[in-house]
Amino acid sequence: MKPCDACGAPKGLIGMGGAILCRDCDPVVRAEMDSLRAEGKTVNTLHIAKRIFRETHSAGNYLLRDIPDDLWKKAQHRAVDEKISLRDLLLKSLHAYLR
Repeated sequence: MKPCDACGAPKGLIGMGGAILCRDCDPVVRAEMDSLRAEGKTVNTLHIAKRIFRETHSAGNYLLRDIPDDLWKKAQHRAVDEKISLRDLLLKSLHAYLR
Protein backbone atom coordinates (compact mmCIF):
# COMPACT_ATOMS: atom_id res chain seq x y z
CA MET A 1 0.00 0.00 0.00
CA LYS A 2 1.30 3.46 -0.87
CA PRO A 3 1.90 5.96 1.91
CA CYS A 4 -0.37 8.93 2.37
CA ASP A 5 1.12 12.02 0.70
CA ALA A 6 -0.04 14.27 3.55
CA CYS A 7 1.07 12.28 6.61
CA GLY A 8 3.39 9.59 5.23
CA ALA A 9 1.59 6.73 6.98
CA PRO A 10 1.46 3.55 4.88
CA LYS A 11 -2.32 3.57 4.73
CA GLY A 12 -3.13 5.66 1.66
CA LEU A 13 -6.51 4.64 0.27
CA ILE A 14 -8.00 7.62 -1.52
CA GLY A 15 -6.64 8.79 -4.86
CA MET A 16 -7.42 12.43 -5.53
CA GLY A 17 -5.81 14.77 -8.05
CA GLY A 18 -2.61 12.73 -8.25
CA ALA A 19 -2.31 12.47 -4.47
CA ILE A 20 -2.81 9.38 -2.32
CA LEU A 21 -4.51 10.23 0.98
CA CYS A 22 -5.56 8.29 4.05
CA ARG A 23 -8.98 8.68 5.60
CA ASP A 24 -7.56 10.91 8.35
CA CYS A 25 -5.94 13.40 5.96
CA ASP A 26 -8.72 13.47 3.36
CA PRO A 27 -10.94 15.97 5.24
CA VAL A 28 -7.98 18.27 5.96
CA VAL A 29 -6.93 18.37 2.31
CA ARG A 30 -10.54 18.76 1.12
CA ALA A 31 -11.06 21.72 3.49
CA GLU A 32 -8.04 23.48 2.01
CA MET A 33 -9.21 22.67 -1.51
CA ASP A 34 -12.64 24.14 -0.77
CA SER A 35 -11.04 27.26 0.71
CA LEU A 36 -8.87 27.79 -2.37
CA ARG A 37 -11.82 27.27 -4.70
CA ALA A 38 -13.90 29.77 -2.71
CA GLU A 39 -11.12 32.33 -3.26
CA GLY A 40 -11.16 31.56 -6.99
CA LYS A 41 -7.68 30.06 -6.92
CA THR A 42 -6.53 26.94 -8.73
CA VAL A 43 -6.30 23.72 -6.75
CA ASN A 44 -3.41 21.26 -6.89
CA THR A 45 -4.19 18.42 -4.51
CA LEU A 46 -0.73 16.87 -4.61
CA HIS A 47 0.93 20.20 -3.78
CA ILE A 48 -1.44 20.68 -0.84
CA ALA A 49 -0.71 17.19 0.49
CA LYS A 50 3.06 17.53 0.07
CA ARG A 51 3.03 20.95 1.79
CA ILE A 52 1.07 19.51 4.72
CA PHE A 53 3.61 16.68 4.95
CA ARG A 54 6.56 19.10 4.95
CA GLU A 55 4.96 21.37 7.56
CA THR A 56 4.08 18.46 9.82
CA HIS A 57 7.08 16.18 9.41
CA SER A 58 9.89 18.34 8.20
CA ALA A 59 13.18 16.94 9.33
CA GLY A 60 14.92 18.59 6.43
CA ASN A 61 16.84 16.65 3.86
CA TYR A 62 18.76 13.72 5.18
CA LEU A 63 21.64 12.15 3.30
CA LEU A 64 22.30 8.52 4.13
CA ARG A 65 25.78 7.36 3.18
CA ASP A 66 27.59 4.04 3.00
CA ILE A 67 24.55 1.80 2.54
CA PRO A 68 25.78 -1.76 1.92
CA ASP A 69 25.45 -2.60 -1.78
CA ASP A 70 23.39 -5.75 -1.23
CA LEU A 71 20.92 -3.89 1.01
CA TRP A 72 20.59 -1.03 -1.50
CA LYS A 73 19.98 -3.44 -4.39
CA LYS A 74 17.31 -5.26 -2.37
CA ALA A 75 15.64 -1.93 -1.61
CA GLN A 76 15.71 -0.91 -5.27
CA HIS A 77 14.23 -4.23 -6.39
CA ARG A 78 11.56 -4.11 -3.69
CA ALA A 79 10.55 -0.59 -4.73
CA VAL A 80 10.21 -1.73 -8.34
CA ASP A 81 8.24 -4.81 -7.30
CA GLU A 82 5.85 -2.69 -5.22
CA LYS A 83 5.73 0.03 -7.92
CA ILE A 84 6.71 2.75 -5.44
CA SER A 85 9.64 5.16 -5.17
CA LEU A 86 12.65 4.42 -3.00
CA ARG A 87 11.60 7.34 -0.79
CA ASP A 88 8.18 5.78 -0.27
CA LEU A 89 9.77 2.40 0.44
CA LEU A 90 12.10 3.91 3.05
CA LEU A 91 9.25 5.80 4.72
CA LYS A 92 7.11 2.67 4.74
CA SER A 93 9.98 0.70 6.26
CA LEU A 94 10.59 3.30 8.96
CA HIS A 95 6.89 3.39 9.86
CA ALA A 96 6.82 -0.41 10.16
CA TYR A 97 10.00 -0.50 12.23
CA LEU A 98 8.99 2.27 14.63
CA ARG A 99 5.55 0.90 15.50
